[in-house]
Amino acid sequence: MHKQCLAAAVTFTISFSALASPVPQEELEECQRIENSAKQVMKTRQQGVPMASVWELAEAAGKQNEYVGEVFKSLIREAYEIPQYSSESLQQKAISDFHSNFYKACIVTAEKRANANG
Repeated sequence: MHKQCLAAAVTFTISFSALASPVPQEELEECQRIENSAKQVMKTRQQGVPMASVWELAEAAGKQNEYVGEVFKSLIREAYEIPQYSSESLQQKAISDFHSNFYKACIVTAEKRANANG
């Protein structure tokens, strides 16, 4: 029985791997940058920094690189929809959930692109 389960799991893994095209390294790195940015934006949110102050930083970044500025603005909009928590544990959970969700969304999008192009 155990050998049958193992064989089924291996077969499933191999067939699933054949369906998914690998995500290019540069896209993985971009997702990591987005994740890190999301973490910093939410950390700033949980520290009580006013949205206007963070928005100014996004505007400045956008003058140097329009894409980066737009990414930051999107992160800021989303972060400030989430409450600022007074409890340290809730703050840490909000930060962790926020950056994990953005990383996951980025990876899912990258996988879809890789499969469309692969």
